[in-house]
Amino acid sequence: MRRLVRVASYRRVAEDIRRRIESGEFAPGAPLPSRAHLAAQYAVGANVAAAAVRLLVSEGLARGRTGSGVFVRERVSASTMARSWTQERLQGRLAVHPDLRRSGPPAPGGDDGPGARSERGTPSSRTEGADPGIARRLRVPPGEPVIRSAYQLSNDGLPAMICVSWEPLRITGGTPVSLPGAGPLAGGSVVARMSYIGIRVTRSTETVTARLATPDEAAALDLGRGAAVAAIERTYWAGERPLETADLVVPGDRFHLAYEIPAEPDR
Repeated sequence: MRRLVRVASYRRVAEDIRRRIESGEFAPGAPLPSRAHLAAQYAVGANVAAAAVRLLVSEGLARGRTGSGVFVRERVSASTMARSWTQERLQGRLAVHPDLRRSGPPAPGGDDGPGARSERGTPSSRTEGADPGIARRLRVPPGEPVIRSAYQLSNDGLPAMICVSWEPLRITGGTPVSLPGAGPLAGGSVVARMSYIGIRVTRSTETVTARLATPDEAAALDLGRGAAVAAIERTYWAGERPLETADLVVPGDRFHLAYEIPAEPDR
């Protein structure tokens, strides 16, 4: 005999609300009906209505606002984040432009140009011993002292990137730029900070992996559970010497990553 599979009541309710969101009945940014209203409308208990709403929030279709209720999440159109040597990146900002893929490299200057609405949080830094993975990336012995810094960047008021970086203490320790969030170049780029102490950054390398956000990353980036992110492993170099390595996490549905690769003959 074929067994009948009963769909849990809260999933049935969530599916119908999802349909109403997709049809536009509940517009982006609009509040969802209260849980009491949903319970009465679908003839279910309050706990079932609450579970349906939690499911929609976990899927990223809705978001709760403390003291205000639950709202349909606004749809954010994807922008392009240039990861090449742009002026914005050299200044420690994000080079983000909605039309970059169609219009080519961003034009320099202007308050409304790429990166103008980029903001960088103050890094939280501490000294720790390099674990084996970070030691390998920095080409130092495991346990060697490094400066670990964590901060977040936003664009147009939305979270755009999580960054955790490590620098060998032997390079910046005792200098005015030992902490990314303090000193004469507080908030500046690695390129500018290293230049300040006489070290020239010659290149950077990045390895990009697509994966699902961890719960902590989803919360920090305002993403739904199971959302895709681009995880970037970045290292700055002076010749063959690593100066800094970092783990960057970017929301996959908000940004396309663009790389410009010069075609130069070998010398």
